[in-house]
Amino acid sequence: MDDLWNKNKSGNMRAPPIDVYLQWIVDAWKSLPDELIKKSFEGCALTTVPGGSEDHLIHCFKTNSEVPSGLDALKKARMERSLEELEDLIEEIDLSEEEYQEDSDSSLVFD
Repeated sequence: MDDLWNKNKSGNMRAPPIDVYLQWIVDAWKSLPDELIKKSFEGCALTTVPGGSEDHLIHCFKTNSEVPSGLDALKKARMERSLEELEDLIEEIDLSEEEYQEDSDSSLVFD
């Protein structure tokens, strides 16, 4: 492998070319089982579903991890956001009803 790059004037090896680094990365990824990669992405919350059904898979929220109270905090934040979205919908409905009431002053005629 020494022939992949030259040594500098001090006799130290130079950094390998970027294509060598990239090949090392590709080889490393290929050597890992697909299930390990999948679980790693889930544990970092990179692939969890938006609704929260996979939040328990997030590594740092597990009982003996860095942020054991994080799962509760995330659930609370999701609930607060849901309530805010619901309030926004209710406000939109109220505005629509006001517009309807203003328009309903004219009488309807049925034949």
